[in-house]
Amino acid sequence: MKIKLLCILLILSLSGLWALELPVANIPQISVSITGFVPHPGHYKMNPTDRISNLLELAMLDQAQIQQHFVPAEEEEEQYTKLNPIPMLRETDLLIPDYDKMISLRTVELQRGGNSTYYDLLKFYRLGDLEQNPILRDGDLLYVTIIKDFISVSGCVGKPGELEYYPGDTLQSVLSLAHRTLPGADLSAVRISRYMGSGNKYQFETVDYTHNPQLQLNPGDRIMVPYDAGYRARKAVTVSGEIKHHGEYIVDDNSTLWDLIQLAGGVTEKADLSNAVVLNRSYNENPDPEFERMKMRSMAELTPFEYSYMRVFMRQAKGVYSIDFQKLIASEGKEENRILNNLDYIYIPEKMNAVWVSGNVRNPGLVEFREGENWKYYVKQAGGYANSSLFPNTRILRVNSGNWMKAKSKQEVRPGDMVFVPEKIDRHFWTDVKDIVTVTASAITILIGVQNLSK
Repeated sequence: MKIKLLCILLILSLSGLWALELPVANIPQISVSITGFVPHPGHYKMNPTDRISNLLELAMLDQAQIQQHFVPAEEEEEQYTKLNPIPMLRETDLLIPDYDKMISLRTVELQRGGNSTYYDLLKFYRLGDLEQNPILRDGDLLYVTIIKDFISVSGCVGKPGELEYYPGDTLQSVLSLAHRTLPGADLSAVRISRYMGSGNKYQFETVDYTHNPQLQLNPGDRIMVPYDAGYRARKAVTVSGEIKHHGEYIVDDNSTLWDLIQLAGGVTEKADLSNAVVLNRSYNENPDPEFERMKMRSMAELTPFEYSYMRVFMRQAKGVYSIDFQKLIASEGKEENRILNNLDYIYIPEKMNAVWVSGNVRNPGLVEFREGENWKYYVKQAGGYANSSLFPNTRILRVNSGNWMKAKSKQEVRPGDMVFVPEKIDRHFWTDVKDIVTVTASAITILIGVQNLSK
């Protein structure tokens, strides 16, 4: 028993040493050839386990990368292209075709022992079909041609684009090569645009793929797989701020704003309902072409109306719904309620029990809100007017709408509003005199002209 065990260990150790001592350079190689539409046709030294795809990939590489495999032919006269009197033959770089786009992978011919067999390498690359990628043998010749016809696949497929047409292609085989259809594809309405020849129009056909997957295709056909808009259709809305359970919610088609507030647990005690906002993000992110046009113009080119439009556009958020949250909550959804749209965003801010006093006051900043007080109270609390203040033009900026309002004695001030006191614009005495003289002279000139015309 011990002798048998020793023999087995001796055999295993010897076999291991043999495997370790076998040089890689001593592995026998085979000689194969490739010709046709490839950048580097010729003879190659390959391993006995290599397949036709390995040979094709070598023939597509740069010359420096294939040096250890490539068997060069006799040197040709390089001066032919360098000294050729025809310019196009000298500029050889301009004549290099786009092999990656035009090489035919579906009709690769393998010549072996006087017989020819055709293989579809595209099925190997995209579907993993090893039968279409056989192992090479010594003396094999691979012949590659250029693509003759195309088929186009677009829409809801894994890899849209142009495919090489192969006689006998069906709708099923082509969609398989396009990495099949994606989730949400409407297979009942596959659109086929069929080319009817030079000078003729396309003919269009809508095919139910589920009932006719073996439909025969023609060269030049264009297949479009539509997406079903109702597939996994959802309505997503987001609520944040002073709400108990903020986040994104998926709601049904008939869900309302009140339903969402209840679903999110209701508003908190800190919620400022007077300044709550409901905005549609899709509408908000959609650019305004009129505003974009005005931005490209100088201030001198804008009309007063356009200038006013730009000011309002920049102050107010686009896509805000006009909703009174106080009425909505007080009536428990009976008033100011509305059906939600996809990508609606609801923001309920925290109560800010203060008014922001800005501009030319002595101590600008936040002043604690006091019920019933007008704007003058807050200016006084901020230290009163500074010396350069233009107090008759004081404005109130509404925090929820972004609108400017002229300050009046009975004007209501709300928490979060801003009271703005503008600065007095400095003017030079002689500048005013010059402007007055210019206007007066223009008026006299016009008056004299009118008198002369009336004579």
